[in-house]
Amino acid sequence: MTDKAKVLIVDDEQAVRDMISAALKPFFVCEQAASASEAYDILDNFTPQVVLMDISMPGIDGLAACEKIKTELSPTHCAVFLVSGYNNLDMRLRAFDVGADDFIAKPFQMKELVTKVQKVSEFIQSQTLLKASEQESITLAMSSMQQASHYSLVMQFFKLLNQCNDLQQVVNQFFSTMKQLGMLSSIMIKQEQMHFYGPAGTQISPIEQNIFELLCTKGRLHHFGRRLIVNEKHVSFLIKNMPESPEESGAIQDISVAIIEGVESKLLDLGRQQAMEQIVLDISSGISSLQNISDEYKSLILDVTNDLNQQISSSFHILDLTEEQELFIANLIAKEAKKLSALEPKMDLLKSNLTSVIEQTDKYFAMEKISAPESDTHIDLNTTKPELF
Repeated sequence: MTDKAKVLIVDDEQAVRDMISAALKPFFVCEQAASASEAYDILDNFTPQVVLMDISMPGIDGLAACEKIKTELSPTHCAVFLVSGYNNLDMRLRAFDVGADDFIAKPFQMKELVTKVQKVSEFIQSQTLLKASEQESITLAMSSMQQASHYSLVMQFFKLLNQCNDLQQVVNQFFSTMKQLGMLSSIMIKQEQMHFYGPAGTQISPIEQNIFELLCTKGRLHHFGRRLIVNEKHVSFLIKNMPESPEESGAIQDISVAIIEGVESKLLDLGRQQAMEQIVLDISSGISSLQNISDEYKSLILDVTNDLNQQISSSFHILDLTEEQELFIANLIAKEAKKLSALEPKMDLLKSNLTSVIEQTDKYFAMEKISAPESDTHIDLNTTKPELF
């Protein structure tokens, strides 16, 4: 059931107020005021759809009171009917000029008055409901648009984060995204030591560094004032101007969780990539050393074999060996030298296989290293809010 509309009756004559109130009470909730000043006080706690006001009152007259009600006290929520015994064009024009919604000339038919008040009050109520519904729709639409914008921003952040090849590019992309969100922030990367970064390459203050050190182990999210610190194992970041609205603050908090998970994952990925690159460098160095050792080995075997052959051949007459014994020893040396030489292809094959592994690994890293676009991290210090620390 619809609540009854409200009417405020303002007239300096008690009898008139009572007469109008008696006619309207079956349909409306009525309040009475004997003067404009009293009406102002009532309007502080009473929100009528219609105000019925006599023009000719001592002190503040109805014209002045109507103008104040329409411009200051209740400009959009009620209609003002001015009542007067002066039914002439001048009075009607003056009523229109101060914002009155209708002019009722005395004497009037009570039934006609009731009908007019009913129609206007129904219109005012419908307009109020429509405006509330419209505002709700606008709020919902704006919220949906903001959420969609945030979702798009986070997706773009992950896309660009995936293209980052080093820590500085990750930091730049973080600040670019936070700038688009309108958030003043700083970030700490935890490696063997703690590294602190401010926007556009600026340094953060000692007290801000101390805040990071104290709160980086205090759980995923830690609020203090309008600030929020967000933590992961290898990264923490601080937002210094969280929105006051619970809805907006909650949205930024959700986005922050997604961002820090993305940064943490990328830092781990960069760590694995750097480790792999170091392994490849170590293997390459090992292959180079193996090549040198192999070359030295070949040269040594050749020198030893030739030297041994030469010395034994020149010593046959001293050893007083038979021709058959000399031939046996020479064949034995040649046979063993041939066995040693047979190792060379296997060594070459090992080097070839290791070189192939290095080449394939280099191709993998070449495919992974896609140049990341330059991040816009410039912040105009003349237009942004001052640092909060």
